[in-house]
Amino acid sequence: MISGRNLTDKNMDHIKHRTQDGAAKAGEWKDERWKKGKRLDNKEGWNGAGLCELELKIRMEVGLTGNMEERKDREKQNFKIVGNDTKGQSRIIDGLKVKSGYGKIRTLKKEVKAANVIMKLPAREESVSQLDVSEYLVLLKALRINLPKGVLNPKVIKLSHNANIIQKAQDIVKDLESFKLQFNCIPRLGCRKVKNSLALKNNGKVLEMTMMIFFKKIKDTEKTLRAKWRENTSNAVCGFSFRHKYKTTAISTPAMYATTQTRSWKHLEVGDNVANVSEGVAVNIKTIEEKEYHNESSLSQSSPKFGHFFQNPADEIECLKFFHELGEIGNEQKVRYTRYTKVDFGFLSGRLDFLADITDSKVNANAKGSERDKMLIECKGTAGDMVGKLFTKPNNDSRRAQLDEKHEYCCQVQAYMYILNKSAKQTQGFTSDRAVMVIRHYHKNGQNPRDFYWNFLEKNETVQQQIDELCAFCQEEVLACFLAVLNLIFQLEI
Repeated sequence: MISGRNLTDKNMDHIKHRTQDGAAKAGEWKDERWKKGKRLDNKEGWNGAGLCELELKIRMEVGLTGNMEERKDREKQNFKIVGNDTKGQSRIIDGLKVKSGYGKIRTLKKEVKAANVIMKLPAREESVSQLDVSEYLVLLKALRINLPKGVLNPKVIKLSHNANIIQKAQDIVKDLESFKLQFNCIPRLGCRKVKNSLALKNNGKVLEMTMMIFFKKIKDTEKTLRAKWRENTSNAVCGFSFRHKYKTTAISTPAMYATTQTRSWKHLEVGDNVANVSEGVAVNIKTIEEKEYHNESSLSQSSPKFGHFFQNPADEIECLKFFHELGEIGNEQKVRYTRYTKVDFGFLSGRLDFLADITDSKVNANAKGSERDKMLIECKGTAGDMVGKLFTKPNNDSRRAQLDEKHEYCCQVQAYMYILNKSAKQTQGFTSDRAVMVIRHYHKNGQNPRDFYWNFLEKNETVQQQIDELCAFCQEEVLACFLAVLNLIFQLEI
């Protein structure tokens, strides 16, 4: 006859053996997972916990690592606890009923939980995975952000995982959370900002450049932006959603598409990174020759401050008329003027005042080997603030002024020439080696209405190289910072 004590002891020994065996297996399994993580660390740049640097940064930022609800869910899946955590209480751990001391249970619980964390995190990685080129194209399309063609590539995406880049992106996200910034749906760097941008690039100001190109100061009200956010939180049609934090925390974002047409976006292509030069609008030469110069006195009377040249709608045309009358383009050459020509390459963009298409009148313009040239004409009006800065007036009766090539307007023209020559190289077209700067000096009470000055601005190879480096900087580090911002806010739906 077996006593109750002996039966209890045997049962307890059997249960103890099964419990220790389960703990050993859990330890072995954890060791295998550690080894696997170690192999990943050696081969793929992951850390010992099975997480890449980008994943750790994102989780620290959006609160995935410390999410208490997820912790509780993981505990519920592995530990069914009966009663309170007091000594001697019965428990069911992985289906085993154990009556043991609290310390032993805590030790076993920690080991199994540690193994569970290692097992669960890589699975969670799928929901915060690093996006590839095609996925970024879909997200940008959904957000109505018109990125230049050809700038997205695996290299810049890999760069967006850099810890320093992510840190800068987090600073931008904070401003979006406080509604200080708004996304720029057509991110471009205006040629007029080239001089300032070169200084930022030389000082490695990635954050400032990212904010300059991809974001703008708030124009919509915070109420409107919050409404967009609420609409976006329920929109998963495009295949993307907010990360966990931003499902409850409002943040400034563009309105997302919410239509079935998003299914076709998976086939979007990056395109080619080429320079584009639009056709422009032709200018009738006879019209500008017959045009009279505007009466400046009417401009000075409209306001206590004189020199409101921007109120003269014919200001640019009158500058062109002045240059055309100079006869600097020879009689043996034929010229065709166009205006409103748009130029862009990568993030660099601008609109020319005038573009002169010059050909030898003795040769057919389409004939092989004919001499052709493109010369842009930039027109500026001033009430005096540019005198001594952009240009210096000549002492004699000449109208040919001395230009300060370090002025932002001269850098702007150099940027125009850079894009024109990029386009010429890609299309085997004709290059632009010089430009014309025409400046009109407005005077109080309409005095001296034909006070125009001009000069050629030759292509500066040093500045051209600096602009080329600026374009590369924008398409690499600056774009990478913007992609990191998107990765901190949005995730791919599973």
